[in-house]
Amino acid sequence: MKKHFCPCTPKTAFERYELSQGLLAKRCPSCAAVLLALEDYRQWRDRHFPEIPVAEPAAVPGQEEHSKVRVCPSCQHIMGRYRTGSAESFWLDYCPGCQLVWLDKGEWAQLEASDLALHLDTILTERWQRLIKERKTLSFRDALLEKRFDAESLPEIRRVKNWLDAHPRRKDILVYLGENH
Repeated sequence: MKKHFCPCTPKTAFERYELSQGLLAKRCPSCAAVLLALEDYRQWRDRHFPEIPVAEPAAVPGQEEHSKVRVCPSCQHIMGRYRTGSAESFWLDYCPGCQLVWLDKGEWAQLEASDLALHLDTILTERWQRLIKERKTLSFRDALLEKRFDAESLPEIRRVKNWLDAHPRRKDILVYLGENH
């Protein structure tokens, strides 16, 4: 097994660590960061949890950090950043080439508490990341609506929008409304 070093202090080697019962990973004894090989994770998950429920992005507690860029301790390439959920959730760092996930101290516990520990593969997909982005956009749009309109108008605006979105002649209606304002 290749030896990996943590950047928190010079020459601090990751040590073998049991992240969850039967799930082996590597952990830095100084900063408690964890390196998890996706292959080991998948084997553990498939062995212990043969049926996994579908997950959807939701608010995941954690402190969002934008400035940290991680370098893969194995190949030295920059790791990709993947948001775990909507709202102020934390990010996972992932090296697709080495199939390594970097977990900062406490992030595995946050994934478990949010029922996402069995969905690491899903979190690292483009679809999951796109859903989170779409939900953040909708949330931002809702906040703008709440600033522009009174509380009594909002339910009616949302009702009309939902009706319009589902209507087969939506475009014709929008053209008509645009011509007659």
